[in-house]
Parts: sequence; C-alpha cells; structure tokens
Amino acid sequence: MILYLLKYYLESKLYSAMPVWMIKKIHIKRFRKIFEFSKENSEFYKKVYSDSGVLNLKIRNEEDIKKIPLIDKGMMNSCKLTSLLTGLKPEGLVVNSTSGSTGQPFDIYSTKKEHFTAYVRTFLATKGYNPFKPFVFIGPYKHRENIEKRSFLAYAQKNIGLFRREVFSVYTPQKEIIRKLRNRKINILSSSPSCLKVLIDELKKTGEKLTIEFVVVSGETLFDNIGDDIKTYLQAKIINVYGCMEHPSLAWTKPDSKVSYYALKSVYIEYINPVEINGDLYGELVITNLINKTMPFVRYKVGDHVKMPDSYKKMGTIIGRSEDIFVLNNGERIFMVQLYKFISIKGYSQYKFLQKKDKSIHFQAVCNPGVNKQMLKERILNTWRENFSEYPLEVEFFNELPINPKRGKFKKLEVET
Repeated sequence: MILYLLKYYLESKLYSAMPVWMIKKIHIKRFRKIFEFSKENSEFYKKVYSDSGVLNLKIRNEEDIKKIPLIDKGMMNSCKLTSLLTGLKPEGLVVNSTSGSTGQPFDIYSTKKEHFTAYVRTFLATKGYNPFKPFVFIGPYKHRENIEKRSFLAYAQKNIGLFRREVFSVYTPQKEIIRKLRNRKINILSSSPSCLKVLIDELKKTGEKLTIEFVVVSGETLFDNIGDDIKTYLQAKIINVYGCMEHPSLAWTKPDSKVSYYALKSVYIEYINPVEINGDLYGELVITNLINKTMPFVRYKVGDHVKMPDSYKKMGTIIGRSEDIFVLNNGERIFMVQLYKFISIKGYSQYKFLQKKDKSIHFQAVCNPGVNKQMLKERILNTWRENFSEYPLEVEFFNELPINPKRGKFKKLEVET
C-alpha cells in the first residue's frame, strides 16, 4: 500500500505541472475506463446505461461524456448494495457515511488503498505540514482511528514518529482544549467551522488568543465572519479543504485564498445548470471519481454549487453545507459533529434536529417501513442521553421531512426563527 500511495502522491504532483490540454486528454481516457468498468461490473450502472441507450457508447471526447446520464444519491440509495459494488464483499471494505445533508445518510464503500488516497490529498493541501510534528485535531475521530489501527499509518505513528495527532473530542470542554493549547506554537489545527466557532467564542470571553500557524477547515461552508475570527483569535492562516464522502478532500485552497485547486489525478469535474448568484455565475457540481472502482461514482451530482472557474485546474468559491448551533438554557452549545452517532442508528431514512423558539430540542425522523417505533425511540433517546442527559429531547416521527427549498439540501441542525 505504501508504494501505491507514494506513486499516487508523485503522480498528483506531476498532474499539477501538466498543461491543460494534456490533463484533458488523460481525463477523457480515464473517464472512459471507469465508464467501461462500471457498466461491466455494476448491475446499477448497467441498468442505468441500458435504459438510457448509452450502454455501447464509445467515449472519445467531452461531448460524449455529456451523453452519459447523471446520477444522484437518491438513485443509489434506492438500490441494493450488491448492485452498486463491483465485486468485493462488503465485509472487507472501508465504510464511510455521508452527513445526510440531502436528508438521507448514505454509506460509501472503498478498499483501504482507495480510502487512504484521501490522506495523501490532505497532505498535498496542507502547506507547511511537518509529518514529524503532531498536529491538533478537534472532531469525531473514532471511526477513522479504528481504520488506522489496522494500517501502515499506525505503524508509522508508533515506530517512526510520523503522522502523529493530538486529538480532542467534540465533547471535550472548550476551556480544557484552550488550557492544553495555551502558550504553545501549534503548527496545524484541523476542525470544522462550527467546532472552531465554539472554541473562539470561549476565547472571546477573556480576549485570549492562541498561536496557530495554519488552521485547516473542512466539512462545512466557511463564512467570512468565522474566517475573520480564526485569523484574529487563532492568529492563523486558513486552508479550506472541500470534499464529500463520495470523494474526500476533493479540493483545497492555498493559505488565506478563496480559489480552490482540486485533485486532478483522481476526479473529473463538471458544472451544470449555471445560475447567477450575486452577479457571479455558479454551476451545480458533478463529479466522476476516477479511483474508486469498488463503488463507482460516475457523473454524480454532489448537490453543491460552485462559482464557475476561469481555469480548468481550479475551482471557484463553493456554496456547500452549513449548520446552525444550538444554545441551551445553561449556555452550553451543541453543534452538528457532536451528533454524528445518530447517522449509524438504523430504522429511519431521514432525520434532523430542530430547536424551537422556546429552546426545546426535537428529533424528527421518517421511519423505515415495518420499524417498531417505540424501540427506535428508545435507541434515539439512549444515544442522546450518552452526552446530553441533563437536557430533554422530544422524538417525533413524520411521513416526510421537506428539503430546504433555498439550498436544495437538508439543514440537519436547525434553529427555528
């Protein structure tokens, strides 16, 4: 695996130096390969392409690619897992769940090799990263940690001192995190904007500042006000990493830049249905993952809008996911990554948290057919009590939960206005 990832890293660097005409030529060739592989090895793609009359289409140029039908999470979610995978049994694969920002969480399968390419892309994105110095991570880490324990990465961390992390759970009190980072010069701190907002709000109370060289944000849209606070209270340059579980660490900015550069080696990008937003032209993002052959994503609609770039090698500003933060009566804050455990509960196809004007918190879900609602309610409440036992939760079941009409996505954590 190490040789595979080293080769991936070197080729990724080479791609960034190639002229655009050469990259386009390679992209068409690699798109053709993943298209042929998908229709031959996946029942899902074979049926989609057969129904659309493109099963025997020969991909020669970008116009041929546009003839391939688009797919989305809803289409894939409605199929059996065996029809999506291209041969390997699920037990031997790495599983990552999407956030459910379209309303339905979705499991993504890949081999370990395919999974760890995302780590290489993060390494490419993180300027100034010294692999012999531990970086600080704040977030839900248990799933990734379990995968790493059975990989070369655990060996490198333990025996060579490479790629070490200082991990803080999202449940760690902010004062404790600040105490442990105080009076230190941190090379890199990685987290989501909502996690950082809660940390910075604690710093604001005393006017204290931390010394961070680079802050790497991911998982949500980074708004200007949070970016300004990161620069002020963490004294850091910002690297904004964008991705989705269908292709983690897809694109990233240079420090303190809003222009993103994407993983030319492993993804083919398209923009469709252009619309004008605040005077700029944005398109819906469509990706083809060129390296995940285990569970292919070919012309897949991500659901985010991207400002149309002026270069084939770049991505513009991305309008992606954003979440609210709940403020409880005692001043405690709850943010989305603290609730990631609810993704793994089986029994509902959609769910969200809603804080009403009276500060009460409601868990709303659409149950799967035949589910025992009382037993499901108990599982939900038990999961909530693990970390928020002092605060009540109302559980409500609905036939349908509407998607936000303005964003075309779910707001999984929403404050009633």
